[in-house]
Amino acid sequence: MKYFEAFGGNGYHSAFLTTYALSAQAFEDIPFPRLRGAGCRNITILADRGMTNASFSDFGPPRFAGTLYHVVKTSMPGAFHPKITLLVGEKKGRLLVGSANLTALGLGGNRELVADVPFTEEAPELVSLFGQAISYIQRHVPEGDPWFDTALKRALRHAPWLQNAIAETEDAGEGQPLFLCDQSEQTILDQIIAAVGDDPIHKLTILSPFWDERLEGLKQLRDAFGTPPTNILLQPPAGLFPVESLERFQDTQIFDVDASGSSRFSHAKLFIAHGAVWDHVISGSMNCSLPALLGQTTASGNAEAGIYKRVPRNTALAELKLEKHEDAPVCLADLPKREEREAQKTETEAVFDPGNFELREGCLFWDALTNGDSVPVEVQLFDRGEEHLLDVLEVDKDLTSQSWNIHLDSGRPRIARVLGEGGQLSAPASIVDLAVLSSSTLPAMRGRKRTIVDGLEELDHEDLMILEALNELETLDVPTQTENGAINSRTQNASSASEPQIVHQTLPYEAFVAARNRSQSDGATPLFLRTYGETPASLINGCLNRLVGLVSEDLSKDEEHALDQEGATDFRTTEPADGPEDDESANDTIEREAKLARRARVASTSKKYIQAISAFEQRTRNLSDAHITTAELVRLRVLLQVVLAGAMPIEGAPKPHQILPVSGKDGNDWPRLLGRLLQQHFGTIHALRKLQVEADESEHSRVLDYLATAQFASRAALEGALSDTGPMALRKPLAMLAKDLGSQIEGVIGSNQDDQNYLEALHKKLEDRFANALGLAGS
Repeated sequence: MKYFEAFGGNGYHSAFLTTYALSAQAFEDIPFPRLRGAGCRNITILADRGMTNASFSDFGPPRFAGTLYHVVKTSMPGAFHPKITLLVGEKKGRLLVGSANLTALGLGGNRELVADVPFTEEAPELVSLFGQAISYIQRHVPEGDPWFDTALKRALRHAPWLQNAIAETEDAGEGQPLFLCDQSEQTILDQIIAAVGDDPIHKLTILSPFWDERLEGLKQLRDAFGTPPTNILLQPPAGLFPVESLERFQDTQIFDVDASGSSRFSHAKLFIAHGAVWDHVISGSMNCSLPALLGQTTASGNAEAGIYKRVPRNTALAELKLEKHEDAPVCLADLPKREEREAQKTETEAVFDPGNFELREGCLFWDALTNGDSVPVEVQLFDRGEEHLLDVLEVDKDLTSQSWNIHLDSGRPRIARVLGEGGQLSAPASIVDLAVLSSSTLPAMRGRKRTIVDGLEELDHEDLMILEALNELETLDVPTQTENGAINSRTQNASSASEPQIVHQTLPYEAFVAARNRSQSDGATPLFLRTYGETPASLINGCLNRLVGLVSEDLSKDEEHALDQEGATDFRTTEPADGPEDDESANDTIEREAKLARRARVASTSKKYIQAISAFEQRTRNLSDAHITTAELVRLRVLLQVVLAGAMPIEGAPKPHQILPVSGKDGNDWPRLLGRLLQQHFGTIHALRKLQVEADESEHSRVLDYLATAQFASRAALEGALSDTGPMALRKPLAMLAKDLGSQIEGVIGSNQDDQNYLEALHKKLEDRFANALGLAGS
């Protein structure tokens, strides 16, 4: 099959890929649309840093890296050379290990060799290979990468079988395929020798496009098996074999791997050790060279990956359609000499490394991994495709890690370049935009959850429907007990009781803030985003942020639109109803009935507000002796914004959805309701003292959203009580509550300028949304 066809399969939600050479244009034109079109959205690529910089410099940066998928640049003393594609679904997986890079030639131009390993619940024998492959990929991710950890956790959350595979340390068993990779304690050659075991080898067949100049890799391989006769398969027109070094080898012959004279480059790598019992087949990314076979034990060792498989004796060549290769011998005199090979080589100029960039909460972080002889002086920020220069940032030459607060009004930067002191411009770097990436890579939601989220997106003001949505989403996310006592889930997100659960470390919020402030004062990058994003609290908090106009999780829609220009058409229509005849008595009757209906609707809705707040008070009392999570903060924020949206203005005519009076006899006045809500967290249990959070920055942002909303609601309640028509009895308790709330917020925020800026920005958004609607005075 064509290699790119492997990326169009259904049933996969995550993909982890490694490559030596990366062509962003080829990847985004061929595999990427296929993956996303089939529902695979959580995509991460690991690529060799030097090759990636060179590709981006020569052919331009990717359009969607950092927003719709993630690229990790990594390095080795020699080269990061493995070619792995790991596709992960809820109940199935596919592991592809071979020679094909993520380039146009690798995807459809070269002749490549790729091992294809499936996993299903009906055929789980090879699951250990998947665990070894994902652990290998994780091992090569540089420390401090802002997104890989989240991508992996998302994959594990939606594929419990992969979590089991990681825990599986045993190989599949005798005779089953093995995953080969570079290790510090065992070379790939050692692994091949161990896999072959005591089966005596009488012949070697080697297909490799690249070799070390002295053929030391070939020598090591032959010596390991007693220097058996060896057939070397080459593509003579490529002119890459060091023929002079073959003089010291006995019993070696060279054959043309493609006697048809095809112009397609043979990039496949293959070793076959022909034994007395088995044919031992090794394929993957490894050329027959010392850096590939001995890896980390050499000064310029490569990272490599391959698959070992044994098949019955004398069957491997036929299976690979190479059984007739001996019909095309190659004369050594016809191979290019060293001088000709040297003349074909082109020197690659070193590329100015731009380092790594990530955008988080309006702050741009830079890890300056620049070349030693290039002193950076400024960072230039561009939109997608480098069509417009958005900003120029001054660099402190003495710092290797820096950050800037940037204004996003003119656009979110997608590409960064670093300008050197001598005018040298770095390769372009994709900016990892965590706000967009966290949403765009979520698994596609289906069923009832999708319906709820669609309903949230259609809201134009806060409504009790948001609270109902939170309750239902939490119910859908909780495993339920079946009749036989087993744990099942109403969603595809939860695993069974026999499967290992993903445990997240939590800590008291005060400890989190202290650790965060220490890291910031030390100049370290703050804790990075690790949230799943599709949790009920995240979805609801994103909805609230959207309603107040704050940057939220639906940013990825712009990226999706750029990827797919076909907009959705809304075919729903609402036909106007036929009006009644122009009859004055009929009009009077309709008007009276409308007033009665409105009065009944207002009374019913007011009752629902009071019931929801009473239920929240009871819920808080039940949690008075327990730790709480940020989900409880989101619940309070929902109720506060719902009450603010439903509140009548202090002066002026209300809108139809504003039904809660400033003062009332039924206890439904909005200053009282806001006070009751705020009292629960800031007067009764002091929620922040009981709060347990995960060590991630998104949890902290959720706390700040909650604090800003509570602070605004406190001010609104007090101003409502102080108005001419407000409830006088509430003025003193609301003033005391506002003072206590302010003290608690001050204790949390302290002198952290980033937190103060974020709090002020959200407070301004709340002011814009509610102040005029409620008839409040200025800040």
